[in-house]
Amino acid sequence: MLITKPFTRRSGFRDATLIVIATEGDRTEPIYFDGLKEKFHKPSLHLEVLRRTDPSLSSPEHVLRELDGFKREYKLGKDDELWMVVDRDRWPELTLAEVARQCEQKRFYIAVSNPCFEFWLLLHHTDWPSSAAHPSSKEMEELLRNEIGSYSKNNPVIEKLIPKIDDAIERAENLDENPADRWPQRTGTRVYLLARKIIG
Repeated sequence: MLITKPFTRRSGFRDATLIVIATEGDRTEPIYFDGLKEKFHKPSLHLEVLRRTDPSLSSPEHVLRELDGFKREYKLGKDDELWMVVDRDRWPELTLAEVARQCEQKRFYIAVSNPCFEFWLLLHHTDWPSSAAHPSSKEMEELLRNEIGSYSKNNPVIEKLIPKIDDAIERAENLDENPADRWPQRTGTRVYLLARKIIG
């Protein structure tokens, strides 16, 4: 029988709520969430960003397996949360729908960005008209680069993003026309739900 072990939280704060994040991207997203962890450090919350051993295993199914593995290994508290952060652009709708269904069944959370995580980053600096054409991921990266001056997946320039996180949350929420849907059907992102939990 597999015995789970307690997850070691920040020293002195054993009762801190744990938020575990597994991401599709192996560079930009972990850098961003580690930046949030550093900026919004508080005793009541422990943020754990999982790192993939194999960066090529980025499909939603693999991201879900990472959370499954964490849950099998560690004993979690009733207020702890496990989150998946994935993009809409690269995966068939049926794949995402099945992963979202499993998340719901397991009581995991899923934050999908449509088309990609860079859209969430862009919202830190500018509005997105709901009538605008749906961009490709490449176009989104270019828009982000133009907006903040420089951008690469290895260097998302978080110092230009994190101070504007409240703006990003507000803009993303305003674009979320159908919150009951599992993910935004038009250009949008649900990362704001996770961000709100982290910054309190």
